[in-house]
Amino acid sequence: MTEKTRHRIIKKSLLIRSVEQKLLELFQQGKINGTVHTCIGQELIGVCAAEFLNDNDHVLSNHRGHGHFLSRNDNLVGFFAELMGRVDGICGGIGGSQHFYTHNHISNGIQGGMTPIGVGIALANKIKVTNNIVVCYIGDGTLGEGIIYEAFNLASLWELPIVFVLENNKVAQSTAIEQTLSGSIKERAIGFGLEYLASNTWDLEHLVTTFEKATTLSRKDNKAVFLEIDTYRLNSHSKGDDNRNPEEVRRYEIKDILNKELEENSDVLAPVLQDIDTKINEALHKVQHSPFTETILPIPSAYTEVTYSKQEGVQSDKRINELIHDALRSQFEKEENTIMIGEDIEHVTPWTSAPYGGAFKVSKDLSEHFKNVKNTPISEAAITGVGTGLSIGDMLPIIEIMFGDFMTLTFDQLYNHACKFHRMCSGQVSIPLIIRTPMGGKRGYGPTHSQSLEKHFLGITDLTMVALNYRIPPKDIYASIFAQKNPTIVIENKVLYTKRIQKQVLIGYEAVISDETYPTLKITPQKRIPDITILCYGEVLEDAEKAVELAFEEEEILCEIICPTQINPINIVPILQSIKNTQSLLTIEEGTNIAAYSSEVAALIMEHNVPLKTFKRLANNNIIPSSYQSELNIIPNENSILKKIKETYYAK
Repeated sequence: MTEKTRHRIIKKSLLIRSVEQKLLELFQQGKINGTVHTCIGQELIGVCAAEFLNDNDHVLSNHRGHGHFLSRNDNLVGFFAELMGRVDGICGGIGGSQHFYTHNHISNGIQGGMTPIGVGIALANKIKVTNNIVVCYIGDGTLGEGIIYEAFNLASLWELPIVFVLENNKVAQSTAIEQTLSGSIKERAIGFGLEYLASNTWDLEHLVTTFEKATTLSRKDNKAVFLEIDTYRLNSHSKGDDNRNPEEVRRYEIKDILNKELEENSDVLAPVLQDIDTKINEALHKVQHSPFTETILPIPSAYTEVTYSKQEGVQSDKRINELIHDALRSQFEKEENTIMIGEDIEHVTPWTSAPYGGAFKVSKDLSEHFKNVKNTPISEAAITGVGTGLSIGDMLPIIEIMFGDFMTLTFDQLYNHACKFHRMCSGQVSIPLIIRTPMGGKRGYGPTHSQSLEKHFLGITDLTMVALNYRIPPKDIYASIFAQKNPTIVIENKVLYTKRIQKQVLIGYEAVISDETYPTLKITPQKRIPDITILCYGEVLEDAEKAVELAFEEEEILCEIICPTQINPINIVPILQSIKNTQSLLTIEEGTNIAAYSSEVAALIMEHNVPLKTFKRLANNNIIPSSYQSELNIIPNENSILKKIKETYYAK
């Protein structure tokens, strides 16, 4: 390492330390809200890493990420403005201390959550042969999070250009590593096949050399690297919450390289510190003239007026799983940046002799025709995060979650990452992530493979959720999905896969579809005003139609079915249009109706002051039994819907 390089590293590290000391002052003055996690004592890590990164390499950071950001970015005005909640902040004052974004840097405060996202960006880099790498920072406390091991496995398995940097300061907030770690960190990394390297922040020459080796292995050899760096956080976890022994802290203050430099080279560094103070003060002066952030990106209204037209087309001889396959194949043929990953989705592999192509044969032979169709380990959380990273890497990811029941494992990656980034980063990034999954029962799979769990994803901002049915061709729905710029969950259905698109309608009824991006289907009497509005979505539509036919045959009760394709966010307009005529509503859900789709519909109806004479709901609030007959009895079916129709009608 040349003296020039050493001086540059020390100077940048001192800038970071001075900035963070100023942050603590600003917090004490009430000019910063929330919290501030300083990296004082650890600054050299980000700075040494930056020595070997190009402008298109990505850094993924965490709650203690100021140094990671400032190591590569000189925008002090944007930095301070962000933490002070001003419009000139790098994320418009929305993200604050833990959430930064630039074209090559993104951070989030959820421990370990960025690791699979880093894997996704690295996968995009490898596919595109960019020669760019990813550096993903974690702390020793994060070693308790399971998702990082899913990410390590994928990174090593796919030989991706990523460096996981473990900043091991021996404490997780206030808990010593002796209470959080079992076994060897090195052996954990080696166990996943990662290239293991180690260094520390008290030997600058070794730290620089080790970062050079790590980044070279990653960039030139497509190696996934695990770099453990022993370090020490000189300040508290956040502001003043430090319970460590003061004598221990003092020992490390004396050992700290920057403190040594300031003591041993005070004359040389005095003008450097003066220059740093000038830059900080000039930046803060500019920030004072930046308005406070008072609004964030508005949420687009889901309230859309609709018009209907007669449903055109012919009945298909193909089953719906085949039609979904065709829609996916068409997308792969049109856009080479499309990629699909999931468990067991490849057709034939070098290690298998018989074809597979997905548990429900949707992907079928896609992997034979397109190289970007990849099997994954059983890692639902991680592959969702990988999809987010692929989106950041300018690809269009399609994630298959084999059973809808397993969507619970994706929740954090969706809620706190994929669906947060667009607004948290003030609109600077879009995540066109598509997750396909089959919900529903009637297959005898039992309590954990038969559920309809979509209610748990309702209301997530910037998440679109659509449910396929047997009357609207999947290709029409998927064409709109592929054009979206925000995360989308596609609710397919295990039973629906076996059915065919149906165009024939009940005698005396007509089927019309709305002009929405994701159409609402309306099946309505041709010449009479209906008595009841039935609201349903997805596979239950067929049972609802059969019950409607029986209701007319047995009691001459006329029903109008409203079947939306988009169930989040909810466009209440088609429902309001119908119930204004009927003043009677029956909702049908295969899953629970507690804090669910029908609950939100009821709230929206009340908000719009539309009177109802009767409002009934049919759902299943129990678990799904393995007993097939019991399952058929407990899930809404033709007979239970018919019974509820009569109950609704005679309650008017």
